[in-house]
Amino acid sequence: MEFHVLASGSKGNATFVYENGTGILIDCGISRKQLLYRLNEVGFNESDITYVFLTHDHYDHSKNIHIFEDKIIYSARGNIEKMDEEHILEPFQTYHFNQLSVEVLPLSHDATNTVGFVIRGDESLLYMTDTGFVSVKNRELIGNLNYYIIEANHDIEMLMNTRRPLYLKNRILGDEGHLCNEYSARLMCEVIGEDTKEIVLAHLSQEANTKELALKTYYEVFDEKHMSFDRNNIKVASQVDVVSGGKYEH
Repeated sequence: MEFHVLASGSKGNATFVYENGTGILIDCGISRKQLLYRLNEVGFNESDITYVFLTHDHYDHSKNIHIFEDKIIYSARGNIEKMDEEHILEPFQTYHFNQLSVEVLPLSHDATNTVGFVIRGDESLLYMTDTGFVSVKNRELIGNLNYYIIEANHDIEMLMNTRRPLYLKNRILGDEGHLCNEYSARLMCEVIGEDTKEIVLAHLSQEANTKELALKTYYEVFDEKHMSFDRNNIKVASQVDVVSGGKYEH
């Protein structure tokens, strides 16, 4: 399995997961031109996209989802108008897409019906952003995976020092908001295991976080918890640059 975070952040999100001829695009919040350019950077093109998953209906994730044919698009109920019932993904259900299985995780976010995914094939991957907290049941389902793409949206102190209005700060900090760096790091300490190879920190706020601060927080929490995970295998997704991981065999 390989994965490529093509874009991550409030200006647009898209991630491509590929294994043995099956390509899954998660979200399309960037332009078709940018999507194809970034796919091409890592050796793929539009024909390699077998299925498209939409996590939720916020614009930075859904903006260009309709450039694809309806027959390959899947999402949770209510995220896309007039979606065929066969393409609706129900929480805590597992679906099969060629050789890949996909378990749907309901998340807590102020959108219609936000979900994350555990994708399993020869290897396993979690994609989880846009949630205010992670439930006990979800934690039980994401243990000891090979790869984690996990939200680390903001540093609380940095967020509070922005000029954003108080209602927006409270929204981000709330149970239907976003995971902060420390929560994300402590969650990973709880769920990663001996099979875990890489962690990618995703959906960083441009105003309330930095790559350096997110990594610093992760290192401090991992040290506190005596986690021996290789720091070189903790990466940070970008709004403008592709961040890749997994095995490159195509």
